[in-house]
Amino acid sequence: MSRSVEVEAALDRVSELLQRQIGLRPEPAARGRLLRCVRDDALNGGQDLDAYVDTLLTGGEALQDLLNSVTVQETAFFRHPEHFDLLAREILPTLRPAVTLWSAGCANGQEAFSLAMLLEEQGIDGCVVASDLSTEALRRTRAARYSTRELSGLSPDRIARHLTRDPDGWVVNRDLRDRVSILRHNLVGQLPDEVRGCQVIFCRNVLIYFSPEHARAFLDKVADGIPAASLFLGAAETIWQLSSRFETVRSGETFSYRPRAERSVRETDRLVPIRRPAATPVAAAVAEPADAARMSGRRVAVAPAPSPAVDRDLVSAGQLAGVGQQASASGDVQAAVVAFRKCAYLVPDDPMAHLHLGLALDSAGDQTSAQRAYAAARRALAQTDPARIAQAAEGYSAADLIRLLDTRQHVVAP
Repeated sequence: MSRSVEVEAALDRVSELLQRQIGLRPEPAARGRLLRCVRDDALNGGQDLDAYVDTLLTGGEALQDLLNSVTVQETAFFRHPEHFDLLAREILPTLRPAVTLWSAGCANGQEAFSLAMLLEEQGIDGCVVASDLSTEALRRTRAARYSTRELSGLSPDRIARHLTRDPDGWVVNRDLRDRVSILRHNLVGQLPDEVRGCQVIFCRNVLIYFSPEHARAFLDKVADGIPAASLFLGAAETIWQLSSRFETVRSGETFSYRPRAERSVRETDRLVPIRRPAATPVAAAVAEPADAARMSGRRVAVAPAPSPAVDRDLVSAGQLAGVGQQASASGDVQAAVVAFRKCAYLVPDDPMAHLHLGLALDSAGDQTSAQRAYAAARRALAQTDPARIAQAAEGYSAADLIRLLDTRQHVVAP
């Protein structure tokens, strides 16, 4: 066996371990970084790759060191300030104290302390639970010490109020640190008791690193265990292709999510998260056959008035979308690919059909075909009425979908 083959085999074993242990999605683009982390840790431990991987499989300190290396700790104070503005303006004033906020995947702590600042500034009795998988990230959070460069996002007034200068940087004041409890937690595991009664969850730019199955499982646990919480995700993360158990709560251009109240619905209502009849063919999966015929005059595609044959295509496309969503939810990615490919063939001008196909192909590991599907979705988006996109994606705008495509495409289509 050649050296390169041995290295690839070792990386495959590590990737499988990380996906199983922490839900990490095995992205080809991240393989080089993973190789560097594995080689460095093996070298530091004085082991060859095979012996190092065997050590990882036993868990313990070696595995935790690797987790500290591969998890991304990029964050900032009040990062994506529109989320904090929405929280302060519309959500916090409605909550009964004592309030508990969960910073899930807190990285180096800036997000958790930003949340604590809002509680302090509004005089709200409450606390923040800061959790992360990385022990190094939790060490930084516990130290609550940041360099001047890491204070980006804080106004001079907030710096003066909440931090104190010392020879080694800036330290978060004790009254704010006392509001934050620190917890090591793997989001793949069960919800910790400390967050089961929380009212707000910030879990931003975390699920993008998860496999679809692990992201879906986490969302299910939130919907089941914290049904009254408001959930904030990152700008590049969407929920509708993973779960229909949440509804979007919009405020201007910003939004959060809330678990849906349990209700008796047809199975197809659970497949595509639409709250009202939508104009796109994919969304016809939630419509009765008579509704699909009525909607045909409002088809997104720029085409002559629909004929009865086109009406049948609309119904078929909607049914195929439902089949694809159901297959994705059950983990049968190959069946999902087949269903969404047929759907995209029937309605080639529908960006949602191509987007669903790309996500299914991504899950199946067919990156080349997924890129083609994303490019087709991007082209179709450019020709689709943005208002109809918002209907089909339960309030997501065309700009939201473009951001999603930007994160999925290795080369962004013009």
